[in-house]
Amino acid sequence: MGPPVVHLEARGLDAAALHAFYADVFGWRRNDALSIGDYAVAEIGDGPLTIGIGPVPEWSTRAAKFYVQVDDIDETLQRVESAGGKRVMPRTIGPDFGAKHILVFTSFLDPAGNEIGLVERPADES
Repeated sequence: MGPPVVHLEARGLDAAALHAFYADVFGWRRNDALSIGDYAVAEIGDGPLTIGIGPVPEWSTRAAKFYVQVDDIDETLQRVESAGGKRVMPRTIGPDFGAKHILVFTSFLDPAGNEIGLVERPADES
């Protein structure tokens, strides 16, 4: 196994809108001890994974790509759209590679136009 992912970023021109979007959709809230200025850092889940949400550097307009595991993709996409995001692909069932569970995934655009993936938690892991 390679090194784990320990930090993600979602950055855009309107950092405040991104902060509100990710708090509304996933409940990711700024941890002031880890954050600096408009760059908000939130802890995700029970492990060491964090996400930085903030303004883009002057050489970019947006940057992000990660997948979030959720219990219900359809319900999450409703929250995404209510918070200002946009679906970019339908709920998709992946091919059967003989795994013990089925991969269900989709993606959406956040308010800055970053494409973010969703993976549905397998029923056998609920």
